[in-house]
Amino acid sequence: MPAPQASKRVKNKRISRNIIIGSVAYILPPLGDPSRPKGIPDDHTKRWTVYVRQPEGDPSLTTWLNKVQFKIFNTYENPLRTCENPPFEVTETGWGGFQIDIRLHFQPISGEKAQYRTHFLQLEKYGSEEQQAKQEAEGLVRAEQLEVVQFNEPTEALFDALTAEDQWNYLAMQAKGGKKAAMAAIGPNGRPKRGFPGGERTAQLPEKGGDDVPFSRDQEQATVQQYQETIGEVEKRLEEETKKREAVENKLKDLRAELGHEAAQQAAQQASGDRSRRR
Repeated sequence: MPAPQASKRVKNKRISRNIIIGSVAYILPPLGDPSRPKGIPDDHTKRWTVYVRQPEGDPSLTTWLNKVQFKIFNTYENPLRTCENPPFEVTETGWGGFQIDIRLHFQPISGEKAQYRTHFLQLEKYGSEEQQAKQEAEGLVRAEQLEVVQFNEPTEALFDALTAEDQWNYLAMQAKGGKKAAMAAIGPNGRPKRGFPGGERTAQLPEKGGDDVPFSRDQEQATVQQYQETIGEVEKRLEEETKKREAVENKLKDLRAELGHEAAQQAAQQASGDRSRRR
């Protein structure tokens, strides 16, 4: 049987892989505390890690992912960090959040160009009061997003790699830590558990969440609803500001007609100054 080719494509096939892009931040001990690590700038209040990982139970991402580059804030030394082997993560300290650019480089057999993602480094508590209380109790702030990487008509070599059984070998290796770990990692069929708690192989989100299901359709729907409510609030404020602007423009129009252009211009400048003082 001929070896799979790294350039020939498998027609009418699409394979997806889930990845987690996230970050976690911990509060550093204050200045003067003997437990505060040495060499950290005085104004840094958090230790953080940004990462790219596979969801628990999913096939190994190194099957298709070759390396990850993180572009952090340019005030850090060597702001472009490259991770060529797992774990794909960067750890630093700081005092404020910022946007991180992430470049995913695929294995050479894929024949694919690098893809870009972004992640906001969340250092402060966020979310509902319940979520913030939990973050306070745990002493950390975690922010994660589930991303999907799709390979449309993959190369023959990549298709073979993405459908091979050895993608789950790492699960069996992890189970060697003891009887309890082995029982947790091996399914009823005697093979390593994969995907969701039931062991099914799927890229679809499960309907309900749980302690062992980090992402679900319920959570996705709640996030969508939150975005929609925020968009509605922004549109409402925009409409209010539009009405205010129209009222001002109509007033200026009337002033121009009544007093002439020069007097109306002076009135507009005075009104602008009043608004600036109110702010």
